[in-house]
Amino acid sequence: MMAAKHRRNAEDERSSKNKRNNNPQKENGAAKPPKQEGEKRPSLLVVLICSICCGVIHSVHVSTMFENDRHFSHLSNLEREMTFRTEMGLYYSYYKTLVNADSFLVGLNRLMHDNLTEYPDTINTLQRFNLYPEVILGGTYRIFDAVTSWLGMEMRVCWQVSRGAGLSPVVSCEGLGDPAYWYLAGVWVSAGLTAALLFFQGVELSGSLLGGFVTVLCFFFNHGEATRVQWTPPLRESFAFPWSIALNIGVTQAVRAPRPVWTRPLLLGTLTLAYLLCWQFAQFTVVAVVGIVYAMYTIGIIQPVPMLLVLLGTSYGFLNNVVLQFGNTLLVASPLAGCLLGVLLLYLFLEPIIQHLPFPTSMGAQLSFLFVSCAACKIELSRIFGVEDDAHIINILKAKFTNYSDFHTLLYTCSAEFDFLPQETLIKLNETLLIPCTALVGGAVLMNILTKVKNNMIQRLEEENTETKTPLWSGVDPGVVYNGAILAVYAIMASLIMRLKLFFTPQLCVVVSLLACKKYWRVIKKKEIHLAILAILVSGMCVRGLKNITEQRSIVGEYSNPELEELIEWIQSETQEDAVFAGPMAIMANVLLSTRRPIANHPHYEHAGLRERTKKVYSVYSRRSAETVYETLLSMKVNYMVLEEAWCLRKNRPGCGMVDLWDVEEPQNRHKPSLCPRLFHRSPAPFHRVFDNGMFVVLQVPSRYVEIPPPRYHNS
Repeated sequence: MMAAKHRRNAEDERSSKNKRNNNPQKENGAAKPPKQEGEKRPSLLVVLICSICCGVIHSVHVSTMFENDRHFSHLSNLEREMTFRTEMGLYYSYYKTLVNADSFLVGLNRLMHDNLTEYPDTINTLQRFNLYPEVILGGTYRIFDAVTSWLGMEMRVCWQVSRGAGLSPVVSCEGLGDPAYWYLAGVWVSAGLTAALLFFQGVELSGSLLGGFVTVLCFFFNHGEATRVQWTPPLRESFAFPWSIALNIGVTQAVRAPRPVWTRPLLLGTLTLAYLLCWQFAQFTVVAVVGIVYAMYTIGIIQPVPMLLVLLGTSYGFLNNVVLQFGNTLLVASPLAGCLLGVLLLYLFLEPIIQHLPFPTSMGAQLSFLFVSCAACKIELSRIFGVEDDAHIINILKAKFTNYSDFHTLLYTCSAEFDFLPQETLIKLNETLLIPCTALVGGAVLMNILTKVKNNMIQRLEEENTETKTPLWSGVDPGVVYNGAILAVYAIMASLIMRLKLFFTPQLCVVVSLLACKKYWRVIKKKEIHLAILAILVSGMCVRGLKNITEQRSIVGEYSNPELEELIEWIQSETQEDAVFAGPMAIMANVLLSTRRPIANHPHYEHAGLRERTKKVYSVYSRRSAETVYETLLSMKVNYMVLEEAWCLRKNRPGCGMVDLWDVEEPQNRHKPSLCPRLFHRSPAPFHRVFDNGMFVVLQVPSRYVEIPPPRYHNS
């Protein structure tokens, strides 16, 4: 009894101290978020049925466009693998390893002790890359194949396809019994889950089924600016994006929840874990989630408990991800690690001191310390662990705003995917009325918030002499504030790096769902008028939106690349199985996938050591002497160097040719001739030309070129 009494006294003392110091979390904190007034929330069963329908439609939509674009069903296995260029081929090669291994555990062991991807080094690919989608698909395929074989069911159909144009006929198979189709089925399921979750998020945010349908319609109308899963299925974003949406739904529910539920951190942690396991760049959007939620807590929109639930859940997911990826260096010293540690230190140690300041000052100080503490923790973690894997990201951002440039930065910024968001994208989003409708919603929400804050301030003045006061943000929906804030972050990300518009456009669609939320349109008195206006807006979206869908579905093609096919067949027939290859990153992924030859470099560029290896290989595009480049390749134990005509002789825009990158890196050599054209058209010693088909040239890198006999020369 005495202990309980002392505890109550201590709590009373802390409570009175908080009141004396004008603690914003107590006095200006948020009340319970209001229910959607005048609206009945739809049944969960109905929402789930509609979500599943949207998911199935989207899955069929993207799989049809993929088939129309490549005629995938009529390609040989080699041609199918060739369609997976750059990182796609790299990731698919690990799925192929699991499928073709004697057992699943043998395949898993090969992934964990891989000496083909960065020869001569042996790496744990599960640590270096985000391969758990391939692990799951490879494991489930083996189970499916074993069960159907035991039941005597034939799950694929094969036929011979005549290709014409002097090309030999090929055998083509389709059906879930084919490994490629099983893999693609996993991608299409993920794409379907994306549409289903977007519908669910639209309903969750707006409290209306109409909000969900508006979200999905906007997603389909702006499909080309919202996703590229139909063109590049194996990319990490194809598997990760559904979990990003699910995490936003979970956070929206958490900040709205009137009471804490112990299962919520577990749910948020699981969603964070799934998201982080699928994509190396997922950590940056999770940083935005944590930062926004803490900022909402700081200014009093949400109470401490929801913030702590989100912080606990994301920390749980992050720590489990570090374990499952065997201490991935990009994670342990990542901005996310610094953010979680910085927020924790700020909440436990600095916040009690800051709260002694008056409310506006304490809020500004907390927000300032939020950025400083997260940045300081990230820098210190990088120093402690000696990690520089994400240093290129800072350099890319620096290059966006200054004249800074180096070799690795230019490799990124010369790619359209990493350029600023083009004006063409904004024009397309305006033509479908997506941006105008978002602006309309933003104005209505802002007006609603300002009105409620104004009324609350008037109420607080009337309650000046009372012990309890109306919270400053009472009546403001934290879920809407969170989604608006995350949209602003996504807009900044997309404006800097065009590739990230895949976050921006779908979130625009989600926010537009608030067109169906009656509480933000009180100026419209009758429900019928509100629905009529909504119908007119959707009709306006359809004018360009339906045309966009028609244009996408009208893209018809057939994949064919006889030059690359000839190169791969030559490598398989004319080189030893342990011959080591180097060359353009995109081609190396195909070499690894289709020939299983060791490679010295590959397209996964988010590792400091790999960036340096690639830079050494790419010295072939510099103005150095042939002997210098030969010594570099020899030190890397490379046996064959692959040259591609486009990389040697062309440039996609001024200043972005490979030799231009080296002129920035080595300005002292600008007066010298470029090496690659000489290697491509001739065979300067010490290299030996062993293959040439006009598009690709393969040079042998002899270990002792003065002693090597004349190589077999292939010229088609």
